[in-house]
Amino acid sequence: MSAKSFLTSPFMTVFVATIITIVLGLLIGLVLLLFTAGDVAIPAFKTIVTGGFGIVGFWTGMGRVLYYAVPIILTGLSVGFAMRTGVFNIGAPGQFLMGLYVGLFSAIHFAPTLGGATWVVSVILGGIAGGLWGFFQGLLQAYRNLNAIVCGIMMNYVALYLVNMLIRMDGALYYGGRSYTNAVPTEALLPKLGLNHIFTGSAANSGIIIGVVVCVAAFYILKRTTLGFELKATGFNPHSARYAGINVEKAIVISMTFAGVFAALGGVLYHNGALGQKYTLTDALRPEGFTGIPVALLGSSHPIAIIFSGLFIAYLQVGGLGMQSFGIEAEIVTVITSITIFFCSFNVVFKNLYIRLMKRIFKESSV
Repeated sequence: MSAKSFLTSPFMTVFVATIITIVLGLLIGLVLLLFTAGDVAIPAFKTIVTGGFGIVGFWTGMGRVLYYAVPIILTGLSVGFAMRTGVFNIGAPGQFLMGLYVGLFSAIHFAPTLGGATWVVSVILGGIAGGLWGFFQGLLQAYRNLNAIVCGIMMNYVALYLVNMLIRMDGALYYGGRSYTNAVPTEALLPKLGLNHIFTGSAANSGIIIGVVVCVAAFYILKRTTLGFELKATGFNPHSARYAGINVEKAIVISMTFAGVFAALGGVLYHNGALGQKYTLTDALRPEGFTGIPVALLGSSHPIAIIFSGLFIAYLQVGGLGMQSFGIEAEIVTVITSITIFFCSFNVVFKNLYIRLMKRIFKESSV
């Protein structure tokens, strides 16, 4: 392989752009730390770079990364899958919430009857709930021509307040006078599959395995099936796809239905994965849905790449939690990790800049 073909290959383009975004994000975070943390800025920065492993140990830290990566991998897949059809799925937080609620509802209500099989039912029902939520959003966008962003944001808040209302009406999930639900019963939790013995001191469970399998399945659908070809064709150029006989509206609805399933699975697997996990009733949307956007962008909407981008951002989050051991306020930690994640969203920009740079270099060398 020649130097030109290697440097201009899609892999190298994505790799270089990703490294640039990560380094820039971390450098901006370091500058902010130097202004706010004083003498502990450098040790705290090392903590976020090392993912906090130096504080809790490698295996415990890795287990935490795997646990926190599950929801953002699946919400990232939700956003990325919809992007392949040319749809910006900003409704992932609402779909995530619907899956979380149905998973919690089925876990608490069905555990006395189903016992150890409850987690399977919770995952299936949660995925269906998110799929239906995404399906309805897809219908509004495809057949009523509603703006995807406006529709997604409104659906997010409908889901938020609907979930809060349904929880308050259910005595088995919630008792008045407090701001959180009952915990998921032990028998309804996801199986550990021995991961708790490998990653001791963490909440690592089979959710990461399910998440990876779902990403591989999404990759197969897009790469190897007629449906995947139609979805991608719609995303590349809906007018050409319609001219070729593809039902563009149907493709959008199907894509949003899949996206809803993926985001909802993230909600179920995250909430039903750890002992004592409770849902806090709040008027704010959960961050996992929005974090899926930079995960998808960093992974270039590729289902397999999204696995690694989700693991990386979870790595930053775990490192950010470790920074609090230096006495840094939680708000500063959130700002620094958010800045780094924000820069990851510029992956596409740096990818285009790199392509232009390579074209200029090889054009000048050929003269």
